Amino acid sequence: GLARIEAAREHLSGASFMSGLYLGKPDFDLLFPEQEPAEEQALGDAYCKTIEQLLRSHVDAAEIERRAIISDQVLRRLLEAGTFGMIIPKEYGGLGFSHKNYGRVLTLIASWSNILALTVAVPQSIGIAMPILLFGNEEQKKHYLPRVARHDISAFALTEPLTGSDAANIQTEAVPSADGSEFVVNGEKLWCTNGSIARYITLVARVPARKRVHEGHETWVPVAAGAGAEARVPTAFILDTRTPGFSVRHRCQFEGCRGIDNAYISLENVPIPVENVIGEIGLGLRYALTILNIGRAISVPAICLGMAKQAWQPTLDYAAQRVTFKKPIGTRQSQRIRVGKMALDLFAMEALSELVWRMADVDIYDIRIEAAVTKIFCSEQTIEFLKNAQILFGGMGYESADSKRARGQPAFTIEQLVRDAEMYRIGEGATDILRPFVAREGLSAHLERIAPLFDEHMRIPSYITGLTKLAWFYLPWYLSQWRPRSLPDRVELQHAKVKESFVYLERASRTLARAVFYAMLIRREALKDDQGRQNRIARVGEDLFAIAATTLHAYRLEQEHGKSDVWNLADNFFRMAKVRITATLKGIVHNQDEMNAALGRRAIHGEYSSLSNGVVQRDLHDY
Repeated sequence: GLARIEAAREHLSGASFMSGLYLGKPDFDLLFPEQEPAEEQALGDAYCKTIEQLLRSHVDAAEIERRAIISDQVLRRLLEAGTFGMIIPKEYGGLGFSHKNYGRVLTLIASWSNILALTVAVPQSIGIAMPILLFGNEEQKKHYLPRVARHDISAFALTEPLTGSDAANIQTEAVPSADGSEFVVNGEKLWCTNGSIARYITLVARVPARKRVHEGHETWVPVAAGAGAEARVPTAFILDTRTPGFSVRHRCQFEGCRGIDNAYISLENVPIPVENVIGEIGLGLRYALTILNIGRAISVPAICLGMAKQAWQPTLDYAAQRVTFKKPIGTRQSQRIRVGKMALDLFAMEALSELVWRMADVDIYDIRIEAAVTKIFCSEQTIEFLKNAQILFGGMGYESADSKRARGQPAFTIEQLVRDAEMYRIGEGATDILRPFVAREGLSAHLERIAPLFDEHMRIPSYITGLTKLAWFYLPWYLSQWRPRSLPDRVELQHAKVKESFVYLERASRTLARAVFYAMLIRREALKDDQGRQNRIARVGEDLFAIAATTLHAYRLEQEHGKSDVWNLADNFFRMAKVRITATLKGIVHNQDEMNAALGRRAIHGEYSSLSNGVVQRDLHDY
């Protein structure tokens, strides 16, 4: 599975700040994408006002949580308003918004109901709209995009009961018919958000095919009934849920996000016309990995930001109004520390999100690393942010909103937000999956250079020759990581605080590159399975990217709006991040991961069975 995912990934095809950062040569000019035109900003402002009025007048967020369903009337109003077609171009019936405006609107919706925001986001990031826009043909664009922009909801079906992050191992099959006019699909799909209300679904299934090479280009050709197939290759399809054989077996329920329509789907001899193939046969996994970038860069950060902003003012109000021992709890140091940390987290999330949204609007960027880092940072910080708010609320933070409402108390839904937030750590790539992904992408140049040395069929003379070439490359490269590099000649970098942060970023980038080099020498091939070190490499990048984003965000707010007080937030985030970075860098080279992993291995093998003593004994399947 890992080999097939590796084969499916595209090489970085555009500019990436994070790629250079991990290699010790960050291109700081990439942190200054073009500003959004004034007319685009005005368009977003006007639409946000429209959506806010719609939310206040027609969406009862408490009712969505209580009944665990979004009404058809609400969905219809949003469809009519074009909310499901925000990033679909106007020529295909959408609103044609920038990614930044799309993020702003999602943030607004999430501040009212993150469940509704998620329902709106899925069709535009991983539903059929984005795959067709990126990989579909003109006929598919003209036929389907106007429908999902204004009339029909769409979804994405990749995960299966036995296949999650190892997406290359899906078992659902799409077998070509004898006459080649259609594919017959059989299988099951799990956790398909919007699956039970969607008209169309992006389906990824395996197609039996033979490899063909024409003019140096390798393609896969489907074979009828699977006879003589060389492989079964992942392929993307447009599935109409009204097709016979499609059924929703179960609507899944979760710890939180109670209003989402998440389906367990069965496909029994479902016919899909050949013209519903998206792109090329065999590239379905590559397409899936690509479209996930939109959810990671825009949708998840926007929803997380909206949830955190929803909790911010009520938390400040409670800190000021709740009196214990004759003093508001907001006068006590422990709670001020807590609120201060929340302010830093919220400021950093907003800064990082807006920077990546602007990058997404510029064609020269390949933001897969930036998208993953932003998704990780915002989802993790939102969980911490909301837990801090819940702790400050005390018992009021643990009681449900309906219970508080029945007692005549403000029915702020902090306990719901805490339950809902975990979904965003998991969705669009769980943190424990994405951090190794970030490390792999960030170290791509190293891995591609040294990979031939791990070929078990390589002869000794070739191995020695390869090793010599590496030495000739890495000696000057390593020495260069000790030499400071000048910053670009930009007006922003003349600002004293911006310059201080960016000088640190340049130095820390070289320190990170050296730490990675040491880890490569120590672990060699084993580094590919050393997730502890991979996680630390990714975490340093997260903090460095966040320092850059918060610094530039503070600079813009000061220059454009005269808000010099935001430097308190940027400066404190900078100082705290530096402490984390120093500790994490040390752990890349020296750590206790092997010891802890050995304990985990022994536990899994049953060596610590006594830890279950004293309770009613039950294993997983007893439930």
